[in-house]
Amino acid sequence: MNKSVEYLTPDQWSQWHTELLQSTVNRAFSRVPFYRQRMKDSGVRPEDIGSVEDISKLPFTTRDDISDNYPYGLFSVPLRDIVRIHALRSGHANPVARGLTAQDLQKRTSLTARFFQISGVGPDDIVQICLDPGMALHGQELKEGAESIGALVIPPDPVSTFTRLRIMSDFKTTVLVTTPSYGLHLFEVFNEKNMSLAALNLKTVIFIGETLSDETRALFQQELDVETRAAYGIFEASGPSMAYECQCKCGLHLAMDHVIPEIVDPESGKTLPEGQKGELVVTTVTARANPLIRFRTGDVTSITREKCECGRTTWRMTPVEARCDGLLTVRGVKISSEQVQKLILDRTGGTALPFLMVLHKWKHLTQIEILLAIDETIFTGSLPQLHHWIRESEEIFQEALGISCRIRPVEFDSIKSFIQDRRFAVDEKAFYSLS
Repeated sequence: MNKSVEYLTPDQWSQWHTELLQSTVNRAFSRVPFYRQRMKDSGVRPEDIGSVEDISKLPFTTRDDISDNYPYGLFSVPLRDIVRIHALRSGHANPVARGLTAQDLQKRTSLTARFFQISGVGPDDIVQICLDPGMALHGQELKEGAESIGALVIPPDPVSTFTRLRIMSDFKTTVLVTTPSYGLHLFEVFNEKNMSLAALNLKTVIFIGETLSDETRALFQQELDVETRAAYGIFEASGPSMAYECQCKCGLHLAMDHVIPEIVDPESGKTLPEGQKGELVVTTVTARANPLIRFRTGDVTSITREKCECGRTTWRMTPVEARCDGLLTVRGVKISSEQVQKLILDRTGGTALPFLMVLHKWKHLTQIEILLAIDETIFTGSLPQLHHWIRESEEIFQEALGISCRIRPVEFDSIKSFIQDRRFAVDEKAFYSLS
């Protein structure tokens, strides 16, 4: 692990980012037609980027752009240089695809390994990863990162919660990687089964995919007597460990040797001053296959440049407070209204149906219920046929969304007020108080 890179002075960071930004912009302009045209449309050329402070001159990249350029449109290297391609479900017409060269893989694995080491994980640890299927790509990168430092890894196999707890006990798991909601679910099932704390060997729980609340952190630290850490990452950029906590737990250190972070106003796109809340924007500066320039994450946070008590000089972001792009995050999986509507259109042969997603809490896990306005003009079959159609649709939705959901036919009037307010998802309290 290269520790020195996290302790650069502000001037050294500026020089580092300037050199890597110029290299990234030159490569994107010369090898990616999308970026070349987008920069021309914005009146910017590579030579206009004299320092990292000029980054605001560059155009943004959005998830729509990535989807529109599927499958190869954003690759900056020949396909023969790509050794792996990941594709993720999206709320757009096409999947979000990321290509990786051998060098990209090595760098991402190295970053994930660094994150684990900073979290106190070493070669003597047994790391168990418990994530939903929709986070499988994060799970794979976490597995590879932990293995690279010599840890024994139990990957996120599709087994029941109780079986995962039994494995945790039988194999003496020392490090658990999961989302806050699933971690709470594990803890509740653990208590329901009257399992003994003495049967566990956990020393650290690492939370990803969702914001870790102070209450959840305190519960795990006090009830299970474990160390807790949080991390943040996105599939499109540097993976699950783009930002991570140190032992001080006073913000998440951004991997500034891999990305250049910014905070912008979600509406105007203007860069905001240090400490002000806004949308996180990242530019990848080490990705060879798929460089991203000013990618809008949709996550609302703030950044401080102050040196941390741990000695690191990397900027720190606060936990994500909200989303500003209309995406819904459920157990670490991002879902859009367009994504759900497309699935409905596929199931109805092109007929758009009004719908509302209601979020229920069950044993700390968020459960999705899709209320679908179906009437006799849409479905004319028998009731058993409708039930079969619904069950079949639920299986298709689970496969597409990466998370299970229930579909319930309703009358339009029961969801009319929410549709008129342009809301596609509400929690159960809001639904039952207004319906």
